[in-house]
Amino acid sequence: MKSHIIVRDSLFVAALLASSSGIAMAQGSTDSTARQPTASLDDIVVTARKRDESSIAVPVVMTAVGASELSRRSVTNLDGIARIVPQLIIAPQNGSVQGGNIALRGISGPDSNPFGDQAVSFNIDGVQIAKATVRRMSDTDIAQVEVLKGPQALFYGKNSPGGVVSIRTADPTSSFEAKVSGGYEFNADELRLEGYVSGPVTETLGVRLAGYYSRIEGDLNNQVPETAYLYPKEQRLPHNRDYAIRGTVKWEPTDNFDARLKVNIGRTKYAGPAQAGEFIHCPFGSPQSGSTDNCKADDQLIRGSSGPIVGTLDPTFRDGEPYGRQRQILTGLEMNYSPSDEVKLTSITGYYDVDLIQAENYENDYSIALPSRNIYKDKEFSQELRIQTDYDGPLNFTAGTYLGITKAETGSKTFLFAAEASGLASLTANGLGFIPLRTPFQINNYYFVQEGTAYSAFLQMSYKPIEQIEITAGGRYSYEKKKLTKVLNGINGGVGFVEPVQNTFDNMVDVTDQLVKRSGNWNDFSPEISVSYRPTQDLTIFGNYKHGFLSGGFNSSSVDNIATTDLSYDPQTIKGFEAGLKAAMLDRTLRINMAAYTYRVDDLQVVNFTNASSTIRNAASTKIKGVEFDFNYRTPLDGLSVHGAAAYNRGRYAAFANAPCYNGQTPTQGCVIGSSGAPVQDLSGAEIPRAPRWNLSSGFSYETPLTEAVKIGLSADANYSSSMLTDATSAPEGRMPKYTLLDASLRISDTDDKWEVALVGRNLTNKYYYVASTDVPFTGSGTGTAAGVPGDRFAAVSRGREVMIRLSYKFGQ
Repeated sequence: MKSHIIVRDSLFVAALLASSSGIAMAQGSTDSTARQPTASLDDIVVTARKRDESSIAVPVVMTAVGASELSRRSVTNLDGIARIVPQLIIAPQNGSVQGGNIALRGISGPDSNPFGDQAVSFNIDGVQIAKATVRRMSDTDIAQVEVLKGPQALFYGKNSPGGVVSIRTADPTSSFEAKVSGGYEFNADELRLEGYVSGPVTETLGVRLAGYYSRIEGDLNNQVPETAYLYPKEQRLPHNRDYAIRGTVKWEPTDNFDARLKVNIGRTKYAGPAQAGEFIHCPFGSPQSGSTDNCKADDQLIRGSSGPIVGTLDPTFRDGEPYGRQRQILTGLEMNYSPSDEVKLTSITGYYDVDLIQAENYENDYSIALPSRNIYKDKEFSQELRIQTDYDGPLNFTAGTYLGITKAETGSKTFLFAAEASGLASLTANGLGFIPLRTPFQINNYYFVQEGTAYSAFLQMSYKPIEQIEITAGGRYSYEKKKLTKVLNGINGGVGFVEPVQNTFDNMVDVTDQLVKRSGNWNDFSPEISVSYRPTQDLTIFGNYKHGFLSGGFNSSSVDNIATTDLSYDPQTIKGFEAGLKAAMLDRTLRINMAAYTYRVDDLQVVNFTNASSTIRNAASTKIKGVEFDFNYRTPLDGLSVHGAAAYNRGRYAAFANAPCYNGQTPTQGCVIGSSGAPVQDLSGAEIPRAPRWNLSSGFSYETPLTEAVKIGLSADANYSSSMLTDATSAPEGRMPKYTLLDASLRISDTDDKWEVALVGRNLTNKYYYVASTDVPFTGSGTGTAAGVPGDRFAAVSRGREVMIRLSYKFGQ
């Protein structure tokens, strides 16, 4: 059976190679001898294989976007990158401490666990981080973005089974240069200021300082009645204040040595982690708590406060208003030394530090309160060493080692109470009527510390039997160990219970020694084989076999049942084939990329939500297949270019016999009570979440002179996504319908780009969409029985229409 699958999948990716023969012959007729790959004005130099290469030459399925295109399309952060890259989904803040979920081709990691890693990693200036929080460190002064699709374990190691988003920020310039930019968005009352100063200090030393400040009042209107007990202070959401600064120092004392240090510091203040959460479906037309809401994704929500009483039980809840505070530091030091023209040594030292505290009413309601306070701290140190060769002969290699040391802390305290009589009736229907009105019931209080160490080493050999063919083979061996060094459990004293006011860790019970399993270690070998054919410098055809994995770890959730609970979960693995074609035609005015892929994911890490808690477990395997195509064409009309992309993706569970059910799901809907006593369903063969079947995009950019000194630019882009499921239970009410987004910008500037006035529109179709949803806690009942009552559902909803005016001015040009 396995041999049949291998043959079938190999034929699937081979079909693309066969279809490309006509292009290869056409290209070969004009140039029978391949030349060395060089980057032209229409090309981008990329580092997908940890060496500088032309994007058309590298045998990696990827999307690379340079600074000029980012500027033309008015992209200033990674959320905007998702509009450019089909199948890349960057979910908005959804209540977790990581602040979002990243998915590529339907492959994503569980972000509900603070200790969990993302399946799509971020690599910022060479430092790899698998936490969604770090993406804010690259929200300004971006020089280039490379989105590498599919497993990238060989060069990027663990936590890259879905891909890698690699960001390179701008370096110091050879002459003095500065820029200031200010923008105002009308619908959300958003102000954004950013700028940089750059230049040489000496002939060998350059510096650059960049930063931004953002203030947003929000485009969602809170509809909580003024008479409600949980009436909140913030009536417009999301409500954020954040800023970041980045300092870069680059030193080039000799021709064969250079060093680059980047230090990023960022702070964010926000009105709670779930401030964009809305009811998107209510089976009875309105929330079961008795609150009033239209239960659809739009510009209205009913998000209440946590109530002033919780602040008297724990001062970290403050006055009961949802809030969040986050501080981040990201530092990277890259050093390169070339002892000869053929050998290059590289060292990258990274350090990441994030400190967060937040409190939220996770019921996202005003009749019932589920106040929870969360803390999260993470420190990561990494050291990577690499050696690469560039000999004239047929054989070359790249090798390296990696060391990672981490320490993470997380804790939570959660209460539950009814704020209105209708909410009390709803809790009573769920068997919680013993909680008096407006009297908090403490349901959890815990604190975890996890420490980890990771080692890996890789080697890739490259062989060119002839100049036009490259065969590479390599692999990375990884070893990782994680240990829960401290687990504290609070005393849940029931209704109205009050722990000592200061609530220090001394008031919690140390249950570390009671753990069934407190440490785990895992190892992995990820091989990769690639064959590429370059008949000319304008055509590359390639096929790859790849393997990758997502780290195992420990759940950081309530530990009340500590005697019987194993908190660990194992790594998730992926392996499969991909093939691609990259071509430049019509005198390099037309660039096309095509790819096909087929992958299998085993030991899938699945999140199971149960009211106020969530658990990650290995429970499934999936199969993912698809094809992609994109083009960029510089038309004969001077200044006009058009682009487009299409991606088809089919992701299905190969086996998922004990999948969690959604609230109120009945046996006729596929949910039964399993042998463990918990409701389960069989989702084998079902669609995986965040994997739309189709993604389509198209757009144009036009720039032309108005006068000898002034030019005008116009850009427009349309993005379409077919419908998709948004959670692991395959809840039909959580399916996001198909949607289309339209972005456009109008720019006027001088011909030297010294100043610019721009009018930028995003999501002009005013579509409120979501990519992750879940059951509203304590709604619905009878799951797995014929008497099942469906629950309500909420989701983190995107921003609606954005219209911004932006002014920019450059100095020193």
